[in-house]
Amino acid sequence: MRDDMFKLLVERPRWGAGHAQAAKLKRTYDQDIKYIGLKRHAWIASPYTKSLNENFAPLIRFLRSRRGQSWGNIFSEICAGLDTGSTVKMHVRQHIEDFVLTRISVGRDGEWMFEGEVLERNGSWFRQRKFFVDPEDGLLKDYAQLRDRLPSVNRSRKGGAR
Repeated sequence: MRDDMFKLLVERPRWGAGHAQAAKLKRTYDQDIKYIGLKRHAWIASPYTKSLNENFAPLIRFLRSRRGQSWGNIFSEICAGLDTGSTVKMHVRQHIEDFVLTRISVGRDGEWMFEGEVLERNGSWFRQRKFFVDPEDGLLKDYAQLRDRLPSVNRSRKGGAR
């Protein structure tokens, strides 16, 4: 993993940075106002607020290049480059689960579960991710392969959660 991966991911202009009109009193709706502060003006005049604009394409490319490898090795490589001493680096690490389904467990009857619910039971699926960690071998795989890898007990519609 690149040493400057966190810079690649978060160094991008924020959305909504220049959306508010100039703070001029002639544009206010209330004619009794003699002065309007910048924060108040931005709150009144803008239809939306600022938000982060993160570029996760380098992280996805890194994960895609590591498909078929052990998730433990991949995650330790990520942790070596993104330590918890920096708020920005920690923020990037928190987004890993947006792309990788990591905590799949095997239930009593052999079904694959995520957060206490059986995967694909009753046709319910969780938020789409790009990758998943196979609970049988611990390897990072494409999310498209998940449906084929599920045991037959996951496809039955009786019993269990959901």
